[in-house]
Amino acid sequence: MNLNNWQTQLRKGLLDIVVLNLLQHGQCHGYEMVQALKQSAGLNIREGNIYPILARLQTDGLVTSNSESSRDGPPRRYFKLTELGQKTLADMNAHWDQIIESIQHIRKGDHK
Repeated sequence: MNLNNWQTQLRKGLLDIVVLNLLQHGQCHGYEMVQALKQSAGLNIREGNIYPILARLQTDGLVTSNSESSRDGPPRRYFKLTELGQKTLADMNAHWDQIIESIQHIRKGDHK
C-alpha cells in the first residue's frame, strides 16, 4: 500500500467538509482558505485546487459568492455559507463525529 496515495485520497475526500467548516466562521476568499489549511497538518492544498471545490459547492447551493474591491490588486471573490450550506454542514459534522467515534471504538478494541 502506498501511504502517500492513501493520505492524498483521504484529504481529497475531506476537503468539502473542511472548506464548509472554514466558511461557518464567516466569509473568506480562496487564498485566505488555502493559507488557513497550510497551517493545519495534513490538510495542505494548493490555491488552484480550492476554486473547483468552491465552484462545485456554489453549484450545489451550499455557498454564495460576491466580489469586493481589494487594495492589493484586482477584486477578490468572497464565499459564504448559504442556509442550505449551514444545514448540510451540520449533517456532515454529525456524520463525521459518528465516524470518528466508531473508529476510536475499533482502535480500542471496543467493537467485540
